Amino acid sequence: MLAQRMLLDVLHSQTWTITARTRKTNSYEKRFGESFAQHVKRRFAVPCSSGTSALTIALQAMEIGPGDEVIVPGMTWVACASAVAHLGAVPVLVDIGPQSLCMAPAAVEEAISPATKAVLGVHMYSSRADLRQLTDICRRRGLTLIEDASQAHGACLADGPVGSFGAISVFSFQQTKLLTAGEGGIAVTDDQNIYERLQKFRADGRIYNEQPLEGGFYDLADIGGVLGRNLCLSEFHAAILIEGLQRLDRENLHRAAMAAELERGLVDLGGVELVRDQLSPRGGATFYKIPLRLDDEAFRAIGAERLARALSAELNLAVEPLDPPLNRHPLYQPLTAPLVTRIPGSSERVDPRRYPLPAALDAWHNCVALPHSGLLGGLPEVEAVVTALNKIRRHAKVLSALPPGRRP
Repeated sequence: MLAQRMLLDVLHSQTWTITARTRKTNSYEKRFGESFAQHVKRRFAVPCSSGTSALTIALQAMEIGPGDEVIVPGMTWVACASAVAHLGAVPVLVDIGPQSLCMAPAAVEEAISPATKAVLGVHMYSSRADLRQLTDICRRRGLTLIEDASQAHGACLADGPVGSFGAISVFSFQQTKLLTAGEGGIAVTDDQNIYERLQKFRADGRIYNEQPLEGGFYDLADIGGVLGRNLCLSEFHAAILIEGLQRLDRENLHRAAMAAELERGLVDLGGVELVRDQLSPRGGATFYKIPLRLDDEAFRAIGAERLARALSAELNLAVEPLDPPLNRHPLYQPLTAPLVTRIPGSSERVDPRRYPLPAALDAWHNCVALPHSGLLGGLPEVEAVVTALNKIRRHAKVLSALPPGRRP
């Protein structure tokens, strides 16, 4: 009901974005930014239109551009690499750790070159990236760490909340995320200068007006100094996010409890393992997409694509294989980006096929992922997952003979 009341307030206010003439009260957008920054223990936050927008302005704020290399995990959502390529920079793909599905710190170390400027540490599925090691690597090698926590809202590590590491951390609020408004994103930082640059890049060179608000005037001050774009979050989205943030910790606790029950059920079943990191504290992870690794011969004969289809039918949930490795992802086409094709030598450096990603390929072939909504029910829903897997294994011979589906 709170979200409905706030949405109606926005609707009737006729102030639907911070780029409109304002009321005499702080915008929902600014209020959400301040609340979210406090939640992840950051000083500053800049909400924007999507997670991709947040990553883009983060890269721009750190002056990453043509010719610079950014190390990116080889298994992640395509926007993590495409945001880099759209700026004319080179996404250097590195393999994942099979026990976490996040980028392997040793692979990061090996991939560093004189052109490397930043590392994009991405928390994936239900695991946290090893930010202690990544932070150490970046400190020793003089690199910028950008943290992408779009799949880990509310998670924490021994050293602090996810989102509190690196020069900048970014989140997505797209429809599938743990905290969502359909679309939206945010970039958070502790550095005042970076904060101002983030604001400028997301609002055509404008930043929050620090003067007392006056009705009918703009909440943004024309500062300039960079070539920005309009990547602002709407007031409607911000109102939904304020309400969602109040539910986030409670929902995460429930999902964690149900994930523990699922993990116990899978141990009894055998042949399927819930994939998660081994970082401290163990209870600090959150569960976005819950990856299940196929460990015995019967499940591996069925394969990830067939198993995902069978589980989806049994559970009425959208169970999917993991994201394809970026060296063969059909949506990752950096050789079509104008800045890549027009800068001499960039095409060869950006070509994703030059990066071997064996651990990512193995995970893609042998894992499926349950949506986090599957953990918002109770024990009967968790038990249904184990029952469905047992039924599918009994019919492994029939299922393994079905067409596997199209692979990129």
